[in-house]
Amino acid sequence: MKKFQRMQVLVDLSQRKEDEVAKALAKDQARLQHDQQKLQELREYAAQYDEQRNLLGLSPYLTTNYQHFVTRLQQAIKQQEQQVKRSQQQVNMALKRWQDARAKTKGMDWLKQKNINEEVAFADKQEQKQIDELSNRAFFERMRS
Repeated sequence: MKKFQRMQVLVDLSQRKEDEVAKALAKDQARLQHDQQKLQELREYAAQYDEQRNLLGLSPYLTTNYQHFVTRLQQAIKQQEQQVKRSQQQVNMALKRWQDARAKTKGMDWLKQKNINEEVAFADKQEQKQIDELSNRAFFERMRS
């Protein structure tokens, strides 16, 4: 097996690893998008409640219950903001892993191509050497005749 063929095996393995990391990145990005959407919905829900509170005249009892609900809603928003931050960090780490895997694959592919080029250059030199040798023999045979 030629050197570039052995390198192709390594390139293929590296490419598979890169593909796995890319799938994990896509999954993390989808989770982040979902978390961001959930946060946006919570914020919109809180804004709607705030609007409704201003439109309604609430009794003191209902005002207290309403305030407890708003407090829990704000806590849910803060928790979701933290989840979005964690998801963003996960995406950043997955992106870094993918970039590293991509760089490794590109490096392996570059080495494989370098080996191919070296083998082609060596074969060309060998062929030229044979042609030169045959030309020299023919020349000397004509000189002897």
